Amino acid sequence: MQTNIGSTIKRIRSDKDFTQKYVVDGVMTQSAYSKFELNKTEITYSSLTSILENIEVTFEEVLYIQNGFKHTEKDAIFKKFISTSYNNEENIKELLNMAVSYLHKKNDQLITDIKSLCEAFLILLYTADTRMLQTTVSSVWRRLSDRNQFYFSDLYLLNSIFYFFPLETMLEIKKLAFKSIERYGDFQNIQRLKINFCVNISLMLIKEKCYVEALEEIETAIILSKKQKAYLQLAVCYVRKGICLNCLNQNGFPWVQKGMELLTVLEEYALLQMATVEINLYSEV
Repeated sequence: MQTNIGSTIKRIRSDKDFTQKYVVDGVMTQSAYSKFELNKTEITYSSLTSILENIEVTFEEVLYIQNGFKHTEKDAIFKKFISTSYNNEENIKELLNMAVSYLHKKNDQLITDIKSLCEAFLILLYTADTRMLQTTVSSVWRRLSDRNQFYFSDLYLLNSIFYFFPLETMLEIKKLAFKSIERYGDFQNIQRLKINFCVNISLMLIKEKCYVEALEEIETAIILSKKQKAYLQLAVCYVRKGICLNCLNQNGFPWVQKGMELLTVLEEYALLQMATVEINLYSEV
């Protein structure tokens, strides 16, 4: 526990106009708590949890406030990683530089994995050399592949590497990932990862001309996207649904148009360009 967390909690308590007596009621003595606020002593995790509940903040928020209302360097890297588009060269390079800078100061497995994946994304953008890609992501995969249960950061790492593998392997990874995601419920929007897995697999199935199977993934992703209000993913799903229907000799053009219009309204011009490329590449009619 960081030594000045007591003073941070004191600041929050005072700003919210809570008394020490109210905050520690049924938790610990006011005298012991007062020493904690002065950073003279530490307290147990269970006591800290109760106190945070009483002052209506999470531990993550306390750390954010303690760090000057900004994420720690490691948290900033991870949050950028989970929000970065893997085909955005500028953002990937920025993330890679952040990871390298952090690793110069401290050894960290998660940041090492993120660095490896950034390098893999750049290889994919520059050369699409599958042998180099496999070499780059293999260290990450080796660390994750033996696990029966994936945790929060594991799932985001998996989401970024599983489409480097054969389609059959991707489908198996998706099954394992979905089981782990279910355990998290609505924790930090993690259910949106299901959408990403389905969307990525749908494109691989389209490439393999498995249009019926691709439609199944897309329909699942559409339901999840509506539930999560994930409109960018929803738009992509509409376009891919139209592509699949067209390739199955059905009228998919209204779905393509619907997806393109949604991307236009959202002013997502990079995704519009990507969708246009997919339509030209994979539509058979």
